[in-house]
Amino acid sequence: MNDENKLTIAKAVAEQIGVEQAVVANRLSWNLTFQGFMIASYALVATSAFTEPSRTWIHLIIIVAGILVSVSTFIGVWASRLQSSQLKRHWDEQNLDISGYPRPFAEPLPSLLGRIPPFLICFTISAMWIALLFID
Repeated sequence: MNDENKLTIAKAVAEQIGVEQAVVANRLSWNLTFQGFMIASYALVATSAFTEPSRTWIHLIIIVAGILVSVSTFIGVWASRLQSSQLKRHWDEQNLDISGYPRPFAEPLPSLLGRIPPFLICFTISAMWIALLFID
């Protein structure tokens, strides 16, 4: 493979990794927006004058919705990370480090550290909803 082809492939891989990072950001943004509405709804119901059985059912519905959205976001982030990992393997298999194009991803440790927050956010929100399930 000549240098021009390597550069073309390197640019394509870098672009796709950028797309995957944007997908993760969008999914987290949607999740946090939705979760904000759900937390506000939960608090509104908690301070309302609903009778007790109704309040319990409404809280349960809000909690389940919050958990489902958080878990589905986690799955979506994981899928994007799997795609990014595949792109990194492709980069290595094609020996693109000699393409002259900068690597569009970090070394293993910084990469791992950068991947933790999206998963931790989803886990923390799910844990919060599960705790509220047992408190309510």
